[in-house]
Amino acid sequence: MIARLLAVTCWLPGILALSSCGGGTPSTPPAPTLAIATTDLPNGMTGTSYSQTIQATGGKAPFTWTLAAGALPHNLSLSSSTSDSVTISGTPDAGALAVAFTIQVRDSSSQVASRPYSVSILLPAGGVGLSPASFDFGNEVIGNTSNTLTETLTNTTGAQIAIANVFTDGTNAAEFQVVDNNCPARLAAGSSCNISLAFAPTQSGPHDAVLAIADDTADSPHLVSLGGIGLTAGPNVTFSDATLPFGTELVGTTSPARYVTLNNYGNATLNIASIKADADFTETDDCVPSLAPGATCTVNVRFAPSSSGNISGQLSVSDNAASTPQTVSLSGTGSTNTPTLTGSCFAVCQGTKPSNQCPAGQPSKTPGNASPYPCGPIGGTGVPVDFSTRCVITPGRPAGFCVTQ
Repeated sequence: MIARLLAVTCWLPGILALSSCGGGTPSTPPAPTLAIATTDLPNGMTGTSYSQTIQATGGKAPFTWTLAAGALPHNLSLSSSTSDSVTISGTPDAGALAVAFTIQVRDSSSQVASRPYSVSILLPAGGVGLSPASFDFGNEVIGNTSNTLTETLTNTTGAQIAIANVFTDGTNAAEFQVVDNNCPARLAAGSSCNISLAFAPTQSGPHDAVLAIADDTADSPHLVSLGGIGLTAGPNVTFSDATLPFGTELVGTTSPARYVTLNNYGNATLNIASIKADADFTETDDCVPSLAPGATCTVNVRFAPSSSGNISGQLSVSDNAASTPQTVSLSGTGSTNTPTLTGSCFAVCQGTKPSNQCPAGQPSKTPGNASPYPCGPIGGTGVPVDFSTRCVITPGRPAGFCVTQ
């Protein structure tokens, strides 16, 4: 029985062998699993010292580090190390994009670990010239493609630059097309190349995007603004807002004007017969009698409640566009009581005497009396307001006006 137990003991891993099993020496536990913990490396810049450490975990010293695949960026080298870390260092002297290489480490127990890296060496900022700085393609009918416009890129760095990508970006990027690009992957110092673009709108209204050029300079990507207006066939009416809320206004008084813009995103002249506001609303405009393709005009609306309570109305435009008349919903509340101030009031000091105004500036007391108001730094201008009566804000006015709801 004892012999059997001793025999079993000899087969159990991790247990010291007994002398009766043959007199062997104690077994050695395996080294922890070797791995490279550093996941990525930062980019470098030409002419600037570069030094980055790659760290290993696990394994058993001593270690052997090697460059297993690819090549390091020019003028960078891998240090000689037998510890669990190694350094890539040097002063890169040439720009390069996404240089790929693999670092490998081997420990004394013959475990091997490796990890791939990609490092770009960037040229100093300001080394790319773009002309022009922006494009306005003007008006173009939906479904058509505009004439091409050409962007010229010039390498002003004094060294070769690497161009990785040329593309349109932004909310309306799909409305603009890179028609032709003769920029090479590497552009010599002092050389230029051209990029041709076109505007092909798929919906009406203004469109904005950018031409983006990604290269190995520090301020990449370089951006060129793109703009154009899509037009429908015939005249068109598009309002900047579908609703105009006026909040609370005292019965018998008239609010400051709120405005809405009317745009003709059509390729024909918009002939406007009339613009009207009903209920307790009035309007003035610079739209009648006509609006050219792509043009915009302004309609100012005021609210003058004749009774208390919620009041709604419409701003309507009669014209030669489809679906005439076009409308904007108007709303407001008439009140026989002074509206309650929900924001802060402001006074502007003229010398040592404050004036009754509500621009961004020195905070003052809440409405209730017109004076005195504390004086502070002079700043801003505003519309005179009778603080004892009301204090209102009009959207689109300068910041800092008093707020009521």
